[in-house]
Amino acid sequence: MVATPPSTPDAADSRARLLDAALRLFAEQGFAKTSIRQIAEAASVNTALISYYFGDKKGLYTAAYNESFGGPLQASAGPDGQSLDLFLEQFITGFMQPLHQGSRIELSMRLHFREMLDPTGLWQQELECEIKPMHAAMVQVLCTAVGAAEPDEDVHRLALSIGALPMQYYAHRDLIQQVCPSLADSPEGLTATTRRLIDMAHHLVAGEAQRRRTAAMAATSSNRRASTRRAPNPEGDSL
Repeated sequence: MVATPPSTPDAADSRARLLDAALRLFAEQGFAKTSIRQIAEAASVNTALISYYFGDKKGLYTAAYNESFGGPLQASAGPDGQSLDLFLEQFITGFMQPLHQGSRIELSMRLHFREMLDPTGLWQQELECEIKPMHAAMVQVLCTAVGAAEPDEDVHRLALSIGALPMQYYAHRDLIQQVCPSLADSPEGLTATTRRLIDMAHHLVAGEAQRRRTAAMAATSSNRRASTRRAPNPEGDSL
């Protein structure tokens, strides 16, 4: 049985220090090469606190992986499931929110990429339980927005394109720092960028909706011309 940690000011932030140390070490060394003792020493705590707060090494790894991004991304299309404005607002704002952590997000990204390359099962779990359901929810909202009776390849392309808008600010952090750091180097910059990404997402949706309307009109016009050419000529028939 693990004893309860003393209720001192130092003990109060021990969980946070353990998470910070674990995030750094797991990101740098991976799960297999990082020991409980290394993490405890880096956090300046007793190894027993890892058992108390997280159960074991895998529990600590799971917490470092999940909590570094602030929890699962949430987005709702409202009570009727059809509010594109609400969905895009929540999706992109939630996606961009972890960037407010500053340089710490780089460790989070490194840990996530390491998990993809050297999986422990967390990436597959995230993909199945969070990413795919979120994509499916977006696809349903987009079908309504662009007038698609059911999801097709272009609706999926649109959903992936909208997701790529905020993803660039994670994947291309180094490039952004080189070409235009003000986009993401302050809370004000991130807030302005988030608003513009929401606007851009709306433009993508509007463009796809217009493309579909134009294609439908062209198809209708083509069908009418084809029907006219196939229609019998009354005068010719009477000869």
